[in-house]
Amino acid sequence: MDFASATTTTVVSAGEVIMAALLRLPVHSFSDLTRSLADNLDLRRRRLTFLLLSPLHFALTLSHLRSLSLHEKTLLLARLLLSSLHLLLPTAASPHPHRLSLRDLDAALLLVAMCDSHDPSAPIDSWRATVSRHVLHQALSPSGLGDGPWPVLCHHVDAAAKCRRLMETMAGGGKERSEVAASVASVVALPWVDHGGASGECVVCREEMGEAGGRMVCELPCSHRLHWGCALGWLRRRHTCPCCRHELPTENVACEMGRMWRAAVRSGNDHKQRPL
Repeated sequence: MDFASATTTTVVSAGEVIMAALLRLPVHSFSDLTRSLADNLDLRRRRLTFLLLSPLHFALTLSHLRSLSLHEKTLLLARLLLSSLHLLLPTAASPHPHRLSLRDLDAALLLVAMCDSHDPSAPIDSWRATVSRHVLHQALSPSGLGDGPWPVLCHHVDAAAKCRRLMETMAGGGKERSEVAASVASVVALPWVDHGGASGECVVCREEMGEAGGRMVCELPCSHRLHWGCALGWLRRRHTCPCCRHELPTENVACEMGRMWRAAVRSGNDHKQRPL
């Protein structure tokens, strides 16, 4: 996948969505966010540097990449780019099952570096040499030499823009699948509600909640309440609230990227609509 061929319109609009969402953060939260982003970027750079300085580990990681199918490479890349969205939008992130093991992190970082450093007009004599030249060029660039939060933030915003482009590619120009189950972690995290605090009908079974119903009730992140058993059955088939279609995290990478992007758009729109 050639990220360099991404259109300027797509990248700029994606960056604007993320920046609009970040404008909602108070100053102290923004400082905490940039520190978290800096730590993550430092880890990624150290892992990639380690691969380039160790011929054995580079060869093993490259061999692992070559053993993967195109679909598996795409999912690996998606999980890495999705992690940038989770870092940039912590309030929408929630527990998610897409974290990378160290082996997969190394493979994903190498795959991104290979995509970014590949020049179709130049033959590849050695991937290690090619990636090393690209990493050195990046390190000596103005953004690589810059100090402060903005170079770090720009790196992750760029990754989030790539995440959006990859999501559109995976969807084949259409919408990602909507009938996807909610993630196990997000369902288990749903809080129970005391019988006395629940009232009205459960929209799934149409039976009374509260003490009269005598069944356990849980509350979704959107504050709508369902019988616990009804919620389990519903969220096993789809990841949206039956009342308002609020989306819960999923274990489907493409669907999760779409959910995070819609959260970013809503956050940015909320900021634009706030009175000055």
